[in-house]
Amino acid sequence: MDHDFDEDEDWYDDDSELDDVEAARCPECGSAVHSVSDKCPACGYWLSETDRRAMWSGMAKPTWVKATALLVLVAFLLSVVGVAALLF
Repeated sequence: MDHDFDEDEDWYDDDSELDDVEAARCPECGSAVHSVSDKCPACGYWLSETDRRAMWSGMAKPTWVKATALLVLVAFLLSVVGVAALLF
């Protein structure tokens, strides 16, 4: 009785969707961890809610957004100081 197991499989494991997701770093070993993971695939470290918040909080805003906000704040403060210097 020959059985071809390839014909019986009606599913496949498609991890390509995880390739599009940006990964953070494990707090224990520094390996890449996706946001859908409950634990690090490399070292097995279980991620707590605090770990998750710390790992992905910096990823919420790209660096260019942070830099732009800082420049706008500096420009605003310089203009306030300049106006104050003219008034007093």
